[in-house]
Amino acid sequence: MRILVISNDVIPGFGVPVAAPGLRAAGLAEGLAAHRHQVSIAVPEDLLRQVFPNGVPPAPIGSSIVSPPNLMAHIEEIGAEVVVFINANLSSHLRPLDGVHFVYDLFAPKVLEGMASASAGRTFGEVAQEKERALALADSVWVNGKRKTGYAVGWLLRDEVDRIRTQDFAKPSLRSTDVTKMISLVEMPVPLPEPIQVDYVDTAVTNDDSKTVRRFGIAGYAQAWSSLSSISSGHQAIIDGGHELHCLTPQHWGGNPADAPTNALPDGTIFHDGPLMFEDFARWVQSMDLMVDVFEPSSERFFAMITRSAVALRLGVPLVHAVDSEIADLVEFYDAGWVLDPQDQYRWEQIAKEVRDDSVLSRKRRGARRISNERFDPSAALAEASARLGAGF
Repeated sequence: MRILVISNDVIPGFGVPVAAPGLRAAGLAEGLAAHRHQVSIAVPEDLLRQVFPNGVPPAPIGSSIVSPPNLMAHIEEIGAEVVVFINANLSSHLRPLDGVHFVYDLFAPKVLEGMASASAGRTFGEVAQEKERALALADSVWVNGKRKTGYAVGWLLRDEVDRIRTQDFAKPSLRSTDVTKMISLVEMPVPLPEPIQVDYVDTAVTNDDSKTVRRFGIAGYAQAWSSLSSISSGHQAIIDGGHELHCLTPQHWGGNPADAPTNALPDGTIFHDGPLMFEDFARWVQSMDLMVDVFEPSSERFFAMITRSAVALRLGVPLVHAVDSEIADLVEFYDAGWVLDPQDQYRWEQIAKEVRDDSVLSRKRRGARRISNERFDPSAALAEASARLGAGF
């Protein structure tokens, strides 16, 4: 089956660091290809001109640079039978086409992100209208995590979605069907850059007091809806416990200074220059004994399949993760780290002690590797969706 994945961000291969949507697009393409589909990726030209003001480099193998207004012509030119578009960013340039099945990839809850971000620049109504039109176009919806299933159903059943679908697109009404049948679970497919393998590198050292020192890492683009948490006492507990705290938090190329973290990490934190190419970032993550991802609870975080944490687990590195996210559910189910309330100082201190035990950390690593192989390996992540595509949706 010929499938086009429309990315809404830079993908690996352009020679610059990538953020979550670009990694998602690459992972979807790799997972679909693993199931014997013919897959290509379209990357928006206008976005690339922002990233490369002095000239856009050639597209990586298997991808094309397409101006958004030319997306429909590109779809027809390559004979795509399925078009997967990530979020609703570029959906205004798409319309129904005979013989083409459109898939809305509900990667992130963009409306909730916009409401939480100081740099959103658009009203709730504007973002909602964009999402409604995209969902009205969709023949299928992929959700990045089980929690988003209900979120997707709620949006699909909005009156405006059905009106656009029937009146503007001449598609069958959603009111007469079970919309849950449109939805497939597609968790975060994380491609592994060559020559990175899912194999933990032991970095433990022993200090002068003969205590094992672990390396705790914090990483990922800083954005308002996913800040490092205003609670710094937990980070301090890592250092007070005799461990190393490392931080790599570059700003996204399209970010805003207002999106920077509001809290200061404790004295003694080891800061690293960034951003890094994905291969180098993967090596950096694997140089840590475990990764830390804590944040204030919010409606956005509740639905989030947090990419930086998914990458860590895909690389076999266990987590210290805040409660209430898709990742928290996986960490608890697979025993792939520690889930805690960031304000629970006693729990931070416990973790600083428990992580010294080689057998405990080894168990957490095994859990992380299981998640990597069973949930975030691209072939595994796309298994359900590919089967449904092969069965005629």
